Amino acid sequence: MSLRKRALAACASLLFIPASWALEPFTVREIRAEGLQRLDEGTILTYLPLTTGDELNDITSRQAIRALYASGLFQDVQLLRDGNALVIRVEERPQIVKFEIEGNEKIGGDELKKSLADLGLANGETYKRALLDQVEQELRRQYYANGYYDVGIDTTVTDLANNRVDIKIKVTEGKVTKIKDINILGATAFPVKELKEQLQLKPTNWVPFQKSDRYSKQSLGGDLETLQSYYQDRGYLKFNVASVQVALSPEKKDIFITVNVEEGDKYSLKDRRFSGETILNEEFLFRLLSTKPGDTFSRKEATESANRIEAALSDVGYAFAKVTPLPEVDEEKKQVSLNYVIEPGKRAYVRRINFTGHGDTNDETLRREMRQLEASPFSKSAVERSRVRLTRLPFIEEAEVDTKPVPGSDDLVDVSFKIKERAPGSVQFGVGYSGAQGFLVNASLTHTNFLGTGNRVELSIDNSQYSRQLNFSWTNPYFTEDGISQTISTYYRKAESVIRYSSGFNSNTIGADLTYGIPLSEFVALRIGGGVTQTAIETFPAYSADEVLRFVRENGSSFTDFTLRTGITRDTRNRTFFASRGTLNRLNLDVTVPGSGIEFYNLFYQHQQYIPLFYKFFIEFDGTVGYVDTYGDSSTVPPYENYFAGGPRTVRGYKDGTLGPRDTPFNNPYGGKLRTTAQTELIIPTPLDSDGKSSRVSLFYDVGNIFAEPGQFEVNELRQSMGLAVSYFTPFLGLLQLSYSFPLNAKPQDEVDRFQITFGSGF
Repeated sequence: MSLRKRALAACASLLFIPASWALEPFTVREIRAEGLQRLDEGTILTYLPLTTGDELNDITSRQAIRALYASGLFQDVQLLRDGNALVIRVEERPQIVKFEIEGNEKIGGDELKKSLADLGLANGETYKRALLDQVEQELRRQYYANGYYDVGIDTTVTDLANNRVDIKIKVTEGKVTKIKDINILGATAFPVKELKEQLQLKPTNWVPFQKSDRYSKQSLGGDLETLQSYYQDRGYLKFNVASVQVALSPEKKDIFITVNVEEGDKYSLKDRRFSGETILNEEFLFRLLSTKPGDTFSRKEATESANRIEAALSDVGYAFAKVTPLPEVDEEKKQVSLNYVIEPGKRAYVRRINFTGHGDTNDETLRREMRQLEASPFSKSAVERSRVRLTRLPFIEEAEVDTKPVPGSDDLVDVSFKIKERAPGSVQFGVGYSGAQGFLVNASLTHTNFLGTGNRVELSIDNSQYSRQLNFSWTNPYFTEDGISQTISTYYRKAESVIRYSSGFNSNTIGADLTYGIPLSEFVALRIGGGVTQTAIETFPAYSADEVLRFVRENGSSFTDFTLRTGITRDTRNRTFFASRGTLNRLNLDVTVPGSGIEFYNLFYQHQQYIPLFYKFFIEFDGTVGYVDTYGDSSTVPPYENYFAGGPRTVRGYKDGTLGPRDTPFNNPYGGKLRTTAQTELIIPTPLDSDGKSSRVSLFYDVGNIFAEPGQFEVNELRQSMGLAVSYFTPFLGLLQLSYSFPLNAKPQDEVDRFQITFGSGF
């Protein structure tokens, strides 16, 4: 029973104090009060169910006494007669001038103080000893339940003048009593060590900051249920915990737990059948069952099978279907027949879909992600898919769904989505100086939910002494009502003296792209579009790399390219950022059409997969293969189209873009035609963000490199690194990523960079 309920019960008992008055009945002509100190006579008259002119008898006197006691203001009440006057003699309860409780760091805190104030233990309230005793008992009970058996509770009530008191409860919590040993008696089917591993409570061991050795009644109850499930999931249908003994050492430092179990016999599954209103075809229902005759009986498998049937029924509109697996036991053969009783209820339709917590996001932006429609039959899988599609929006951190019946209707439900948004974009601005580039000014703006429409806008400007860049793109994810997206991008880049680590050429590029995304199914989308680019290159015989000079000799210094962009993507991830399950497969092919200044193609494949492990640990794998080459009359790939690797997005621990072939004669990174990289991360749950939706900590292993030609690929040339990474979604910088790496097989020419940081690149 809660503290509040126990205290109220104590107060309620005061209402039934028996009346012992036996006055001769008389008509009351006057009412007087005696013994009042702080209260006035009008207060008594307020609670008194009598007035002048009423008759006082055994019944009305009892009613009067009970009413005055019920007010809680008096600890003694007497009714006396003085002629035709009713004299009420009272003894007031003391008033609490000051109430304090201190030392209770582990139990209650400010919340407990507020609860006590609501009950009447606060400054200015009336003092009731019975209530205070109940509070002491409840505090002690709560401490015992949390393993503090050495707790001391000292209550001091100080009497003051004018019938007032000071109350102080001092709690000395002591140290938590720890579990010394857990014994399980009567177990023969499984090793005791194996059974103990299933329990959350553990004896004290060498692990620092151990909390599993702290006894609590609730935790023990949960462990007993776990033990029962462990047996019943392995055929022991009639397993029973016969008794539990919890013994406390004399010093109150150690607890010994003994669990006595009765295993019973092991049962197998005889057959399965369905009863009730099945709705669905029985052949289909049997496919939803995970066990077959002859298997060991498992309560878990039976429950999960029932849940799958309920889910299947909910997908055809039976939102409140109930399936109960009833075991029918054959004691002689030790077999169980499972009867799945199906109660579909009425078919439900969705009356309304509601959204809350979505701030400035337009209702239409969220509603177009719905796969469950209003006025349609309710479908659990459609509602869940709608929720996942909401969480995949880059400006949504989390979406929770709640389905409630419509009051007064047995076939209508409302579906409500509670949205938690994240920062929809990032703003960056910087001013600096570099010995290589002179004074720098850069700014960028990214917004994934422009004006609440879900449209994505990106604008970036970089300006230094030697280079200028201007990029703009606009993406409308619902260019058509059918979900076809449109992306328009334009860019201008001008570089002087240095590009790609001093390979030595100037370039001037202007271009534009128009790309559409066409959904082929719920998880598959086609990419198609095109672009045009105008590029001019200037070289310097004494400062340009030999590879750049050869490219210009073969292709000229000015050319216009028309590019066809295609690709296909299959994405089943549960979120766009910080996904924890699902896969992503993306294949893109960009080809400059015949007749372009340079005829080349770029083929890129990415595979991303999330593999759940135990608890909240899981593996994230991200592998890529890219290949670029020429065709037709062109023989040399443009140097700015080469693949580069090294850095946070490819192989951490190596300086960004420095892996792979180098130019001649400057020995600077020049890139290559083939890229192969793979990043594998073990995601570690943290108490700071247990759901992993806005931050992430991981141990990683990266491998990859760049090769000038596919034929030069060698496994022993793949660079490797491992280390620790932290990712955090910041309100203004977007996705902030930090890593510290240990390169495993760096060569002398490699440029190592152990600590790396990137931000704003996660959109």
